[in-house]
Amino acid sequence: MAQTLYGNVYYQTAYAGVLREEPDGRYTFTYHPDYLEAGNPAIAFTLPLQLARIYSRGGLHSFFDNLVSEGWLANAQARALGIQTNDRFGRLLAFGHDCIGAVSVLDPRPRSQPDLQAGSPDEIAALASRASISGVQPKLMAVKTDGGYRPARSSEPSTHVAKLPSGHLQGIVDLEYLTTTAAAQLLSDDRLVDLEIARVDGVRAPCLLVRRFDRSAGVAKIHFEEFNQLLDRPAEAKYEGSYAEMAAFIRTHPRCETADIDFLFRRVLACILLGNNDAHMKNFGLLYEGSAMRLSPAYDLVAGALYPGLDSQLALRIGEGPNPRSLGALGPKHIQALAKSFGIGRGSLLQAVHDLEVRLDAALEAVNQAQFGKASQKKQLIEFMRKRWNGTFKSIGRK
Repeated sequence: MAQTLYGNVYYQTAYAGVLREEPDGRYTFTYHPDYLEAGNPAIAFTLPLQLARIYSRGGLHSFFDNLVSEGWLANAQARALGIQTNDRFGRLLAFGHDCIGAVSVLDPRPRSQPDLQAGSPDEIAALASRASISGVQPKLMAVKTDGGYRPARSSEPSTHVAKLPSGHLQGIVDLEYLTTTAAAQLLSDDRLVDLEIARVDGVRAPCLLVRRFDRSAGVAKIHFEEFNQLLDRPAEAKYEGSYAEMAAFIRTHPRCETADIDFLFRRVLACILLGNNDAHMKNFGLLYEGSAMRLSPAYDLVAGALYPGLDSQLALRIGEGPNPRSLGALGPKHIQALAKSFGIGRGSLLQAVHDLEVRLDAALEAVNQAQFGKASQKKQLIEFMRKRWNGTFKSIGRK
């Protein structure tokens, strides 16, 4: 008889309940009575506090499914465990010690221990922390020390996410740094991640070190959910839906601030201007700040449109019907449709576009003067931004 797999789920340091694989292929999450009696919060927006089991529709609950690693790290974890990459629950049980947000998943009776020395030096460094990080780019959890950065160890609180160079996307570490540098000028009254490029012990090349906004200075866990989780969608559905759905969630949820709708709208505009077309549902989320849910600092900003081999279409719908096939085909009417879908009036739209205009030169100069990135890469990004401004934004509100 096959062994039933289950994991103990923790919210921050409190034991919250059990995530279990059921014989029919579904999964259940059950809160522990002590967790409920203690007045603790729900571990996820889609997993309300209750004594009864919460069944998935098939596969992992969307909240847990979006915690599972993707891409390069998923392959490394599967090899270390000797399982198929599509065994998402098996990988989460073995590597759910450190997840994004305040939830962790631990296997109380593992079938076997992963071979943490399997793979390349970069993969070994990534496996050491037993962490689960979504996103297809190579990455690992890291700790900042007085001497620099090193990979986090198993069960050790991490302070940063280290993004490694990609074998097929040349210069992506520098490009994300440059894109975020420009975004910081375009969105100067918004919150963005803190990052730098530095070496990580045991990793072959410099990495992009992104300070974790879901960890406090004392490395305490702050809860966070991506919109893919909040809207109850599995990880594979991250390209489905529209930006307006995120705005609608903020508008209708009593714990959210309506001011975040304008911040979200401006972020989408900045993504278009910067060529950050891979702005999908997992690249936006809310932080739990006391009794409020606020838009997290902007993250994963990279001008993917500069890579000719990648899809140049915007990740999510900006209005009714399909998007234009590329960012280059986006015109003023599409920006106006986006504003309408957000419930943003003409005056607020014109103000947002005006703010981009007055900050554009500072953004271009910030890219040009950036500490990292080749001159050719800087030039390419600057030219893209100028072209996109003239083609998409410049004529908005002008007769």
